Amino acid sequence: MISNLPNASKLIMQTLDKMQSSNKNSFNKEDLSLRSQVRRGDLNNALNWIEALGLVDYSSSGRQKLYSLTPLGVKAFEKFNDLFNTLRDEVRE
Repeated sequence: MISNLPNASKLIMQTLDKMQSSNKNSFNKEDLSLRSQVRRGDLNNALNWIEALGLVDYSSSGRQKLYSLTPLGVKAFEKFNDLFNTLRDEVRE
């Protein structure tokens, strides 16, 4: 299943894992888009994929949603690190 994730979802997981290890636990969408290099228009779709799998969750802070890895997301990233770091060729229509 992880190998079938869109590249944008994998990039977000990589970013959240890096930031979690440097003690920055959560990001709003704007920061997440900039740091993961995922276009803002693709961000919602990418987040929906990994949210549905329970790998990422958000908490509300005012009007913003702050995204972070769930405990399952941390374990999945550690176990399937090579799959999350392997991006596949995607054809854009």
